[in-house]
Amino acid sequence: MPNIKILKKLAVFIFSITTVLAAQEQAQKEDPFMLIIPVGYDFVRMEQQTLHNPAAGIGFILGEQDLPFDEVDRSFFGMALYRPLIFTETLYQDVPKYIHQIEAIFDARLKRHQLLFIFKSSSDKPVAGGLNTFQAGAGWGYEVIRRPHVSLILGAALGVSDFGITLPSGAPLPVMPLPLIRFGINTKWLTSSFEFLTGPNLDFAIAPKGKIRLLGDMRMDNYRSIGDLICEYTLLYRFFDAGHKQGDFAGIGVGFKHDSVDFSLSRDFFGAETFELQQTSVFMVLDLTLIKIQGGWIFNSEYLVDGKKSGSPGKGFYISVQGIIPIGIR
Repeated sequence: MPNIKILKKLAVFIFSITTVLAAQEQAQKEDPFMLIIPVGYDFVRMEQQTLHNPAAGIGFILGEQDLPFDEVDRSFFGMALYRPLIFTETLYQDVPKYIHQIEAIFDARLKRHQLLFIFKSSSDKPVAGGLNTFQAGAGWGYEVIRRPHVSLILGAALGVSDFGITLPSGAPLPVMPLPLIRFGINTKWLTSSFEFLTGPNLDFAIAPKGKIRLLGDMRMDNYRSIGDLICEYTLLYRFFDAGHKQGDFAGIGVGFKHDSVDFSLSRDFFGAETFELQQTSVFMVLDLTLIKIQGGWIFNSEYLVDGKKSGSPGKGFYISVQGIIPIGIR
């Protein structure tokens, strides 16, 4: 099942889109619709490794996205991204240096009903390499708590992947039922959402409408140690508050991040099936809503092969640029 890593990026995309839509008064009176093209490029330079990570995709948004929970009538969001990992130095034995990353999500709300589809593949041979090279899931949930500032959705999903469970025939179990949980809070001083499909995902914003805000994103895809806690915390200063005539469109900030790049291999490379690069850094960010530029210093990094530490590419720095191009606004 997906670790829903893409949702961390969607928070930025959705915020950007709703900000644009808020300026389109006529579109708000109808049923706002927008096509979007997400683009990005990450450059990571460490003492013994260089990583390039371009990104491009397409998506859409339909329906108002910034309403109190109990006023949501219908809302649709979809996006597909291709984000290849390109390493310049040898990783581990003859592990490929070019890794395909494909991610897609479809998120729909129809009053109290929630529909969700997620697909993720990170491998040298996505999908074609076997069940272990991709994760897919589809789920339905019902909003059991529906109030202006609080929402709780409970449901069930089916996941398709290699879950590490072997059938008597020796083949991996390809399908597994999973819980679907989505909890949200939206107040003047705190907005937060918690999601659980195959693992916990939490994001929050303290003083989300103020000029000074604290943002956080946390998730766990594995449970081997505290190092599996993927997180990003940002202290952000917005040049204008939400009620200013110029709008809340720009800000700068500083933060701390522990991130991970991981993928599954289509075949056994000298006993290795999964590969991971974990990095810990401090950073600065310039957020202009439709484009976000982040740069930081990596002070700790390590390789993990099949979950076991296998050296470090050293310290370094990274630069990340991501944005969206809105088209077809109505």
